[in-house]
Amino acid sequence: MESMWSTSINYLLDIFKGALLSIIPWLDKAKINWKDGDAYDDWDNIVNALFENIVCSSIVGEVSKNYPIAKYNYHYDDYSNIDFIIIRSGEYTNENLAFISFQSISDPFDNIKVAILNSSFKVVKRASIKNENIDFKFCRNKNGEQELIDNFEVLI
Repeated sequence: MESMWSTSINYLLDIFKGALLSIIPWLDKAKINWKDGDAYDDWDNIVNALFENIVCSSIVGEVSKNYPIAKYNYHYDDYSNIDFIIIRSGEYTNENLAFISFQSISDPFDNIKVAILNSSFKVVKRASIKNENIDFKFCRNKNGEQELIDNFEVLI
């Protein structure tokens, strides 16, 4: 029996971050590095699978190998023609920030790596911001226009 789940981008990113936090002890036991600067292919494969299956498939509504959403921890130079997660932050009130990845500075995933975008959605620079008072939204690019989506329904 199919049903609908009402959720938000904030909630999906919270679930994703929680999943990452929950596997840290197991990755440590398996000697898989997850800390920034030490992590390699094993970590990338794990985190990308979680991102695609928790976040992307919920947004798109299907499980696929080719999501039209910016990849986790991938550095794009231009976001004007792809869908991505945009961040609203009190620290950067007048700027568009594209979510790149969670970062671990003092504690696991206490910061967020972002791309700071100009008005044409091209990357000006990349930065790390505190993972506090953040609002995530999905930015869908449709025919040159950006549509921001927060809450949506997922068929389950």
